[in-house]
Amino acid sequence: MLDPRDGSLAGLQRFITDAVRSGTASPLDPHRAQGADRVLVAGKHGLSPADRLEIYREQFWVRHVSNLIDDFPTLGWVIGAPAFREVASGYLTAHPPRTWNLQRLGADLPAFIASEPRWASDRLAVDASRLDWAFMEAFDAPDASPLDLSPLAGATEDAVTTARLRFHPSMRRLAFHHPVHEVREATKRGDARERPAPRNVRVVVWRDATFAVRATSVEPIAFDLLAELSAGAPLGQACEAVANANGVSTPAGELGERVGAWFQDWTANGWVSEVAIAR
Repeated sequence: MLDPRDGSLAGLQRFITDAVRSGTASPLDPHRAQGADRVLVAGKHGLSPADRLEIYREQFWVRHVSNLIDDFPTLGWVIGAPAFREVASGYLTAHPPRTWNLQRLGADLPAFIASEPRWASDRLAVDASRLDWAFMEAFDAPDASPLDLSPLAGATEDAVTTARLRFHPSMRRLAFHHPVHEVREATKRGDARERPAPRNVRVVVWRDATFAVRATSVEPIAFDLLAELSAGAPLGQACEAVANANGVSTPAGELGERVGAWFQDWTANGWVSEVAIAR
C-alpha cells in the first residue's frame, strides 16, 4: 500500500485520515484523487489508488451515519431523516470517532444539537437527543449484583434513617420539557404522528433484568429524592431536604408514606442495588 516515493508514514496517515473524513460528497475530489495517485499503489484487480481510497471514504460515512440513525431514533423522527443525515454529517466532521467502540459514537451528539443554531431553540430535538443517548448509556452500563434486603431485617427505625441507597449503574435521571419517552415508544411502534405539546416531565431510564432498556416518568418529588439519594445522602436526611424544598410534611407524615410506595417500585424495577445500614 505504501508508495516507495513517500518516506513519511505519519504524512501518509494524515493524508488518508483527511481524505476519509472529507465529506459525504462522491466521488473523491480531484485534489485528493491526485494525491492518492502519488502516495498509494493501484490494486491487483484494476482499482486505481483513488478508487481504493474512495471505498474506505464511502464506508466511513455509510457506516457511521447509519450507526447514528440506529442509536438516535427519537431525534431522527423529530427532525426528519434528511435533516438527521445533515446533522450526522456535521457532527462527524466536528466530532470524528475517537475509539473503535461504536457504542460511544454519539456521546457528544446531544451537546452538538444544543449548540447548533438551527436546533438549539428546538427543545423537543434537544430532549430527544438526550433521551436517545441515555438509552445508549444505560444499555452499555456495568451490571450490579442482585439486591440483598437482609440488612433491613431487624434494623431499628433510627438505623433505617441513616441507610444509604446505591442504585444500579444503568439508571439515568433526566428532566425534559416534552414527554419524549412517549415519543420514543410511539416511534418504535411505528405510530408516532405529531410532535407532542410541551410538558415538563421527570424520567428514569434503566436496563432491566432482561437487559431491555426502559424509561418511565416519575413524580417530581420522587425525582428529587432519587437525586439526593444518588448523591449519597442518608435516607432520613434526603427525605428532610426534599420535604423542605417541596413544602410537604416531614418523613413521619405524608412523605414517609409515599417513600414506602416508591421504594417498593424502585426495588421491583431493579433501580436499587444496595441498602447500606450503619451498624
